[in-house]
Amino acid sequence: MITKEPPAARRDAESGTPARLLGQVAKADSPEAALERIAELRRQGRHDEADKALAEFRRRYPDYRIAEEMLKKVERP
Repeated sequence: MITKEPPAARRDAESGTPARLLGQVAKADSPEAALERIAELRRQGRHDEADKALAEFRRRYPDYRIAEEMLKKVERP
């Protein structure tokens, strides 16, 4: 049986962005919750994933102003 991936899943796979990671940002209850998840990735040393998640966050919330304290947590050191 051959199954087709939805176009978004293919795009994520092709870009190297883990779909579950983008899903975490997309499923966040609020922009703040998404930022906390990104900060957690940074704390875990998963910087490449955090970079991709932050880029996705900025695409989803282009007008959201990230507080200075949070920027320190979510941007690459």
